[in-house]
Amino acid sequence: MRTLAFLSEIRLRDATSFGEEAAALGDLIKVGAPVSPGFVLPSASYAEFLSGGKMKSVLSSCDSKEAEEFRRLLSTISLPSRLTREIEGFYRSLSGPRDILVSVRTAYSEEKVDNSKVLLSTIKRFWVEHLVAICERGGNFYKEPLPILVQQETVAEMFGSLSTSAAELGSSDFCLVEVIHSNGKERVVFEKGTGEPIKRNVSGLVNVPTSKDELKDISSWSVKIEQVLGGVYLLGWRRYRNELVFDRIKKIFIPRSKGVALELWVEVEEGIPETGEGVTSFVAKKADRAIDLAERFPSHKVFLLLEATDFNQLDRFRVGRHKSGLKNLHLILPPVRTVDGMREIKRYLSGEKIQRGPNLKLFFRAFYPSNIILLDQFLEIGVDGVVLDETALAKGFMGTKEVVEPDESLLWAIKEANRKCRAGDVDLFYLGSRARSWVLFELVRSGVKGIIVPQQHHTEYAQALQEAEIERLSVRG
Repeated sequence: MRTLAFLSEIRLRDATSFGEEAAALGDLIKVGAPVSPGFVLPSASYAEFLSGGKMKSVLSSCDSKEAEEFRRLLSTISLPSRLTREIEGFYRSLSGPRDILVSVRTAYSEEKVDNSKVLLSTIKRFWVEHLVAICERGGNFYKEPLPILVQQETVAEMFGSLSTSAAELGSSDFCLVEVIHSNGKERVVFEKGTGEPIKRNVSGLVNVPTSKDELKDISSWSVKIEQVLGGVYLLGWRRYRNELVFDRIKKIFIPRSKGVALELWVEVEEGIPETGEGVTSFVAKKADRAIDLAERFPSHKVFLLLEATDFNQLDRFRVGRHKSGLKNLHLILPPVRTVDGMREIKRYLSGEKIQRGPNLKLFFRAFYPSNIILLDQFLEIGVDGVVLDETALAKGFMGTKEVVEPDESLLWAIKEANRKCRAGDVDLFYLGSRARSWVLFELVRSGVKGIIVPQQHHTEYAQALQEAEIERLSVRG
């Protein structure tokens, strides 16, 4: 008689007997996913523990008011000798002659053990606590089995998690890889179709950022996992000497849609808003107004959008940064036609003690079609973000100085800039004039970081962006 099974022997259809996590891991092994080896004590093993005469007598004495006495009586009962030998045999098949560290877990509990004796006592304790909980709520011991998964713990130089779809984006187009550091973590969103990183957030202290190549192969499993298991899953992963292994999995659910996938920035042309609700950052074309906004909204980033290399505006900006101590004040550089022109502006700013750093963001403004064509060269000079200027680019592509309606050349500019910004690990923003659904749909689909909108059109844009996101998800579904 054999009740235990290795992960490689079960599939998702066996979840009722072996538990959902073990069954899902078994299916992944079948399709070649790197899964840490393990075995499962299924419902049949639990039933065997409950089948002895002494156990039946103790179960019949269950009294929810005497839980501690019930626990004491259960603790006096040993695991069946046949089951004990089978567990030890399966453990040795993982460990060989020397003991190894394994994770022992159920849907409710988890512990790490490093030898067969402790493994046996942990399995028994998990079942005892499960029986006590059933007794306390008046359940049926025989109809609530508790499968137990035993999985080899893998040595790791790096570890984290993989969400096969990015829950915060409410979308199946992207997956999320998380890397755990000793004092912080990285969260990197990848586009599934291209495998390219499109967003990276850091919390806590991360001394050395993880290269995208190290995480790309982890993200590449997202599509396969969802195809095989038919849902969205969160997996634990570990890497040792360039070898990847998955060792945890659970099903997760993402919302059908979310409010807006893009950050919404507001360009303030007059006055100071009463509230910053629904606004990620503010933009102003005058230094004094930018300073007032930075003082009024200290938790928001505020950007001065320079129309030209205006020395007076830069002087006021420097005063706001250094004398007033406004660390939330940043800069969108004035338009330049050439890469050399970009270098000259940065040299001038450096001489004026306006230097890019952790507390000062410099954004490049893509104003001319040549800026898009040569964007990778502009990015090499060093910026934190790129702002696509809708009105200026439309004029440039149409060869006119008059304000014109954008055509499909603008979509090309969005796609090309998005591709180059991703390659350069730089955020991309869009400076809009009025809400155009076909443009907004492309921005949402592409996953750009945010959109800068005129103050008077804030409400219009917020509604249009939400509709664009809902439409995209409808098309996807």
